[in-house]
Amino acid sequence: MSLFVEKSRLNKAAASVHRLLVSRKLEHAFFGGYQLVLLGSTRGTRDIDVAVKKPFIHGFDKVKQAFVDSYNFLVFDGNRKDCINAIHRPTGVHIFVMLEDLPRTLERIPGDPNQLPFYTPTRLFIRTIQSLAVHSKESHRQDLVYLYNKFDINFGKVYRKVTPEQRDLALYNCSNNEKAAAILNSLNLRPELD
Repeated sequence: MSLFVEKSRLNKAAASVHRLLVSRKLEHAFFGGYQLVLLGSTRGTRDIDVAVKKPFIHGFDKVKQAFVDSYNFLVFDGNRKDCINAIHRPTGVHIFVMLEDLPRTLERIPGDPNQLPFYTPTRLFIRTIQSLAVHSKESHRQDLVYLYNKFDINFGKVYRKVTPEQRDLALYNCSNNEKAAAILNSLNLRPELD
């Protein structure tokens, strides 16, 4: 039994999420492992991450209700008010819906059969560092190295969005991955002056 979901199932689940969010006029962007798979990374994933711009009025409830109302999704209740956990029934793919601000610039990935909106590689690189500051996941360490080696990262944006504290926490969580640690050490982040 494979730990990872086949790309065709991921594509089908992502297309269903996209159709639902578009039908409810909810701005969104995909990111994470699914995006890395489409960008050519050899790492697999078991889920789909999507960021939804939180509506001004009844934000969390409005987004959650969209998934609850759709037969295609089974929503798990929890205590969080920034993330919705769901399963796409037809494929069994786990969906994580995060409510947050979206980057100004999104992109399409060549070869994506659904032409979905995704983070740019630079924004995904930033988000990966920020995730590593909170979680010690080997997949995030690998993602950091892959993005750094494969794409032209706009380090000006990285320096504006990643704090020295986030970099240091990420570095601590990368102590067992020399390549990721070297990348983080190379970032010339300066503490903000008062």
